[in-house]
Amino acid sequence: MEKYTSYGTQDFLDDLDFVRFVKQPERDDVFNWKAWRAGNPKNAASYDDALAYLHALYGITRIRPDQEFADELFEDIERGIAGNRKKRRGQIVRLWAAATGAAAVAIFITLSWYYRSMIVIATRSGEFQTVLLPDSSTVQLNANSSIAYRRAWNWLSKREVFTTGEVLLEVKHLNKDTSAIREDERFTAYTGDVAVEVLGTKFNLKNRDNKITVTLLEGRIALRNSKHLGETKILAPGDIVEAGIEGFRHLSTGKKAAQQAVGWTQKTLIGENLTVADLTNELRYVYGKEIIINDPTLLNRKIDGRISLGSQESIIYSIANILQANIRMEKDTIYLDPKEEKQK
Repeated sequence: MEKYTSYGTQDFLDDLDFVRFVKQPERDDVFNWKAWRAGNPKNAASYDDALAYLHALYGITRIRPDQEFADELFEDIERGIAGNRKKRRGQIVRLWAAATGAAAVAIFITLSWYYRSMIVIATRSGEFQTVLLPDSSTVQLNANSSIAYRRAWNWLSKREVFTTGEVLLEVKHLNKDTSAIREDERFTAYTGDVAVEVLGTKFNLKNRDNKITVTLLEGRIALRNSKHLGETKILAPGDIVEAGIEGFRHLSTGKKAAQQAVGWTQKTLIGENLTVADLTNELRYVYGKEIIINDPTLLNRKIDGRISLGSQESIIYSIANILQANIRMEKDTIYLDPKEEKQK
């Protein structure tokens, strides 16, 4: 239940286990949810709001008068006295208005939730996943990353996704006339303060440690930074751009560098002049493990080649081999001790 401590109201509403718990209170996991709430987590208010919302939603039922009631109602009408007939008609109208009103409220709440809610797909440490969006665009998620999009995607006039971590997007091209682009043909990917606007293309979007890097492999995209109003950056294939406090900064140009940036999709870290710091960061991003190296100067040591991301052990042993260090592990932290220092 630990992951739920970071949930907001919308996160609870999008979580299938939480929805099943509210909808089916007789399930075996009810005790777990109640015990978790009894611990008074910091986001208890979000939990309570989501619980109240679902109780209200599932508690609304459409009024359906039974046949006996309907028969009696119309018999009264037929044998009613002329002076009382008007009054009885008013009762009928109010009854059916109440039934229709309850149904309308239920429909309104359901549609409101449907339009506002998001579908969120997230990966855990060491997990990679490919997602097919409703428009047939594809998204590859690196470990500890996520993508979210509106549940009502097919009803909306624009294609939008919201990402964290690192993702590779291959956007389906819908536009046929570049001189007349419709709103529903645009595709926008958001991460942090950056929006990436595309029509049809392939690009990598990385947001780690509050640093956003965009790599364009195919097509053409425009970057916008909400903290630098009016600033737009147009990328060509092979461009790698970083969005920072001072705006956009061009890091590299060339298809080789762009292909190396997406090596993670093959569970491989590829590069020239990779540093030990790059490797330790990748281990933290993908597997959530910290490596402690006592001598910070060693972090700048460089290596060319390929490092497998298929397992955390492969990264750890690669770094230890580069530094000629002994490995010491304590829970989620790995210490690399220089061999000569340990021999003393």
